[in-house]
Amino acid sequence: DASGKKYKNWSDLIYYCQNSANPVGRFVIDLMYLKEKKKKLNLDSIYQASDNLCTSLQILNHIQDCKDDYMNLRRVYIPGNLLKKYSVSQKILSTNTSNNCFSNVIKEIIDKIDEMLENSVKGLKLISSRRLRIETLIILNIAKRLSNLLKIEDPLKKKVKLSRIDLIFCFIKGIMK
Repeated sequence: DASGKKYKNWSDLIYYCQNSANPVGRFVIDLMYLKEKKKKLNLDSIYQASDNLCTSLQILNHIQDCKDDYMNLRRVYIPGNLLKKYSVSQKILSTNTSNNCFSNVIKEIIDKIDEMLENSVKGLKLISSRRLRIETLIILNIAKRLSNLLKIEDPLKKKVKLSRIDLIFCFIKGIMK
């Protein structure tokens, strides 16, 4: 990461997330189960859901920070094949506004993220620790809301982030599920 690695395709980016974000989610799950002395039932489904959520969160963060990462760290987490597919140069990351082609890149990434988030719901609901289940469902709602915002707001124009009202609604939805 420190060398400014660029990702050739979606698989490269997913591999990166599998080795950076996903272990954190699995560690939290294992720690909570150990702390609460819970039986590890449905762990494969829970891990898969956690991996989907953690990967989604990391890629959402990459999109939020795409301009800063490029300008300050020379990092580009947007897969090169998607930029090529839509005829977009990495140099767009140094501009103050997206064009239609870059918006299409972001839309394709967000569509993949939305699918991962949807695939995580069932497994997250299997978490036996009530506290951890609620926390992960709140985080899932935060990811979904951020995904929706990135569909309509330009990450090159300004940092896309949730408002306090957004966070309150995500919290309420998380505890209601």
